[in-house]
Amino acid sequence: MSPALPRAFRLMRRAGEVLSRPFVLSLTSVTAFRLLLAFAVLYDLLRWRLPWFGVWYTDGGLFQGDEVYRLVPPVLPFFFGHPLLSHLLFALLVLAVLLFGLGYRPRAMALLAGVLLLALDARNPWLLNTGHALMPAFLLLSVLLPLEGSWGVGAALFRGPVPEAVRTPVLLPFLLLAFTAYFLNAVAKDFEAYFARADAVANALISYGTVPGVLLLERFPGVLPWLSRYTWLVEAGAPFLLLLPPWPLRLLGVGLLMSLHLGFLLFLDIGNFPLVMLAFLALFVPPEAWRLLGRLWGKLSGEARAVVHYDGGCGFCARMSEVLVRLLLARAEVRPAEGEALALLEARRSWVVELGGRYHLEGRGFQALLLASPFRPLALLWRLPGFAWLADRAYRLVADRRPSPAWTRAHLPALAFRPPGRLHVALALLFSLAYGAYSLYGPWDYRKAPETLAGSLGALGLDLRWGHFAPSPPKEVLWIGAVGVTLTGRVVDPWRALVGLPPEYRPEEVPRFPVLLSGGEHWRKVWWEANPQKPSGRLRAEGLARYLCRFWNGKHAPTRWIASVTLYRYWAKPGWERPERSLLAHVPCAVEEGYLEVEP
Repeated sequence: MSPALPRAFRLMRRAGEVLSRPFVLSLTSVTAFRLLLAFAVLYDLLRWRLPWFGVWYTDGGLFQGDEVYRLVPPVLPFFFGHPLLSHLLFALLVLAVLLFGLGYRPRAMALLAGVLLLALDARNPWLLNTGHALMPAFLLLSVLLPLEGSWGVGAALFRGPVPEAVRTPVLLPFLLLAFTAYFLNAVAKDFEAYFARADAVANALISYGTVPGVLLLERFPGVLPWLSRYTWLVEAGAPFLLLLPPWPLRLLGVGLLMSLHLGFLLFLDIGNFPLVMLAFLALFVPPEAWRLLGRLWGKLSGEARAVVHYDGGCGFCARMSEVLVRLLLARAEVRPAEGEALALLEARRSWVVELGGRYHLEGRGFQALLLASPFRPLALLWRLPGFAWLADRAYRLVADRRPSPAWTRAHLPALAFRPPGRLHVALALLFSLAYGAYSLYGPWDYRKAPETLAGSLGALGLDLRWGHFAPSPPKEVLWIGAVGVTLTGRVVDPWRALVGLPPEYRPEEVPRFPVLLSGGEHWRKVWWEANPQKPSGRLRAEGLARYLCRFWNGKHAPTRWIASVTLYRYWAKPGWERPERSLLAHVPCAVEEGYLEVEP
């Protein structure tokens, strides 16, 4: 064999390692992705959906189940039954997301939460924005990731080393989604709006601005053209940085894209979309960045290490000590007690946690472990009156009832880390091929893609369209208003009462902060495209008007009941003193059985 051949093979291997660096997946990045995604989903479920659950997802709310079923037949009709069953399924969904965030059987919890979330969305498909579409999609796609290796309850059971990162093709679908989300949308944008005229950000603030967004529009108009250009440049260029081998460039790409979503979160009312995308982008943080952050944390927090001395004859004690050290990410060594530590252990019947030359017993041992971990602020709990006593009682409750070796092996098994297997890689490649072909037809309108392909992706909630990356934001503000006439002839606006504003009807007012009259992104999606000329639009408008009637009359005495509700959509362009409006629905209310009910 020629001496040049081995050298060529080494060069090829080295080139392959360099070019595949974007596919090096940090397990810390997987942890950040999982925690942020769980937070985004839980925030959406508990902050928005739970308070309005009966209105949005039951027959006593906006729409009857059969009305939705006829117009948009669901693939997973789980939430179309009895309200009690729907509430139980919702509670199961919340529990699954919480366990996913804690790392308990994360793959199974991600699959369960993704399926239930798709079913919940199917009950009211007119409530959804891009963030809602992404949440179940990311939950289902996360099954491909090495979730068990990321920090959590499951990873605490590992015995032996866990790699800092893995080189795996399962990152390909996520890179493809990032490229589609940003670069293809930048190509589709109105270049003049974002770069030449550079009024895209100003128009977005006019249409979707939060209170800080409107203030930015009013006080710093000269900055907005540069923000428009910055948005286009980042969306067009940062996706390429994610594909480059040098990790500082990949980190720069992640930081630039995150800066966009932090701006969206603060200045635009577009729902949970920024939170979900921040979770998604955390997946691409390279392992070198976490390593650098870890060294910085070590310098700031000191190099104090703990030593956990346990009863050498107790298998449960040894295993539990290992699990706690891994779970708390503590800088600690676990060893059988000897010498002075053993004498103290036998005298006090307690584990001994040594930190900084001092011994800590019972509940104080947990505090010492926390002081040697990133969860150090939790050690302040011991300053609360009575907390130290409770921690000691909790320790004694377990220590005095040590489980058997059989129980320990069954419930605290010693697991070994396994990188994504062939099945995960095959599924990742299959999705990448399908979504890649789908994206060639344009991710903005899945109906352009082949019906079989779009239908298959749609059934799984993976026909992702990036609706918030508007090619050219509208140049007007939209809000909603309702006219309710009470039995005494007073004119009120039940919609304003619904969103927490004074109910006085103000037909000629152009609000300074239209977002306050939108009801938030979730409610806005209900009425945004409620065109009375279309069956779904008519159902949305009339359903909202019927609900406003019930809402007002349910909160007021009979003398202040309203006899009808007329629903309008208002709009105005910058500089208009008076808005224009269009009729959405008119619904009369009738008195039945002593209370006001809405006539069908």
